[in-house]
This record gives sequence, structure tokens and C-alpha cells, in this order.
Amino acid sequence: MASALGGAPHFVSHSESRMSIEVFPGTKPLTRPAPPNWGEISPGGDPARVVRFALVGGWVSFPADQLKRWEHTLGESELLTIKADRDEIVVEGRDLAEVRAALDLGRLCELRVNFPRPTGARPGPQVRRITIETT
Repeated sequence: MASALGGAPHFVSHSESRMSIEVFPGTKPLTRPAPPNWGEISPGGDPARVVRFALVGGWVSFPADQLKRWEHTLGESELLTIKADRDEIVVEGRDLAEVRAALDLGRLCELRVNFPRPTGARPGPQVRRITIETT
């Protein structure tokens, strides 16, 4: 294959043909990505020891091993019902699969309401309400 300028042919290796939008491909970013606006997930894959729920008047924390079962109900408004020893935590919102996955992996550290912006819904989970009832 001859060059368009008449020079010697140049073959592009596989590593040269890959493009990247990273400044220095393969290096770690200098800053961590922003945490999700609906809560916190334990860093580095470590299991969460405590799960905090932000309520209107304050915070309620549970040892992570007290969360026994959770059920995700799909619909126009999704529900994530979490059973603890003597309490039932009900999370209402939309696109709650990411929150459920954090529970499944034992990495959910904190969950809070994230109100929609005036310009429209944010991507990802939207937590509209969190209630805790003693059973």
C-alpha cells in the first residue's frame, strides 16, 4: 500500500490504531468519580458494615447484617421494601435497580432522597421517599 504522498507504505499496528479519550491511556484518573446523588456505595468492593437511611428529620442506621430480605416491585412508581429485624424500610422511586444491586452486593452504605431537578429527571435512580416502620 503506497502512501498518498508517494512515500513508502506504512502499516499501522493494532496498538497504534486504537483510539482513547483518556489523557494518558491506561493510567488511573487523578480524582475519583463523583458519588451517586442518591447515596453512597462502599469503595473498592469492600462490604458495608452499616447502612444509613436519610429521613426528613435525621438519619437512621442499621448494621448491614440486620437487613434480612428486600423485594423490588416494578411499576410506574417502584418500591424497594427492605426487611430488617423489627423494621420495614420502604423506598419509593424509579429506576431503583442500581440501589437493589448495591444491596445485593452488600455495598450500600447510605441511601437518601434525590429530588428531580427543575430541568428534568437525572439519569439513574430517583429516590422520592424513604419510610421506616416498626413491625
